[in-house]
Amino acid sequence: MESGRYAGELGSQLTDMRRAAATYFDELEAAIPVKEDNWISSFDARNRDLYWGQLTDEQRGNARQLAQRMLDLAGQLAEAARNSPLASEADVRDVMIGAKTLRAALLLRKFYHTPIEVLHDEGMVLGVQPASQSEEEPASPSAASRAFDEWIGKLVGIEELIAASRSLTAGAGVQSSASAKYRPGTAFIIMAMSKGKPELDDVVDAVKEVFGQFGVEAVRADDIEHEGLITERIIKEIETAEFLFADLSLERPNVYYEVDYAHAMKRRVILFRSKGTGMHFDLAGYNCPEYSNIRELRQLLSQRLRHVTNRDPKGGD
Repeated sequence: MESGRYAGELGSQLTDMRRAAATYFDELEAAIPVKEDNWISSFDARNRDLYWGQLTDEQRGNARQLAQRMLDLAGQLAEAARNSPLASEADVRDVMIGAKTLRAALLLRKFYHTPIEVLHDEGMVLGVQPASQSEEEPASPSAASRAFDEWIGKLVGIEELIAASRSLTAGAGVQSSASAKYRPGTAFIIMAMSKGKPELDDVVDAVKEVFGQFGVEAVRADDIEHEGLITERIIKEIETAEFLFADLSLERPNVYYEVDYAHAMKRRVILFRSKGTGMHFDLAGYNCPEYSNIRELRQLLSQRLRHVTNRDPKGGD
């Protein structure tokens, strides 16, 4: 699908959606008495239908129709963003989060989202706090209206990027594909890191060397120079490196989380593990060869890269 196929149409539909929602919220603000947050009881604060329960059947039907219409638009927008050279995976995620926030607002609820957080200490990854979300608190019509307007504005901004992509691809003949967002000749290594286990250094050195034979520069988290949080760089590497390699040896939670995140981003990961390493259920169905020593790891990885790249290594076996 062309990245700009829906651009003009989506922009118009988002504008219409914004107007329809404003009319809906204005009607509710005039009809429903509002409880200020500091006057809401602890029981009411946990009752997500505090305001929704005061709507008439007709108002609820209108809300559900608007919510379904919004979800349909978000689905089209997400699809267009995936194929847009100016949009990123972050924009696609914003569309997904925005869709849930907008739906919750129309149902007079608050939507909370906490992104995945990699816990670290001086560059050493200690673990990963998975993402979470909820919509268990009520939102007054005025609060819901503000949340809706804020997020619909963000989606309009993403739609503008997609619209700009249309002229870019038409003028420069750019292929709009997900692979265009990857950095050719790069690989990111996901694996356990421990100063007390020097054998891990042998593994990462071997992996870097084999990738190098195929003209690919591989890095691990501790190789990355960064100014902000190492968390952000790890996420960026997972999203943009051409190749992803993961060693599941030692069964570290952060390694599993990072691999799962890559799979959630529809990324392929080359998996390996040292002999005797168990496989957790969430990755048990994936191809993950065992290696007995560094020499065997080199051989197996070289074979895999021959198949993936369809070329022979330089200066290697």
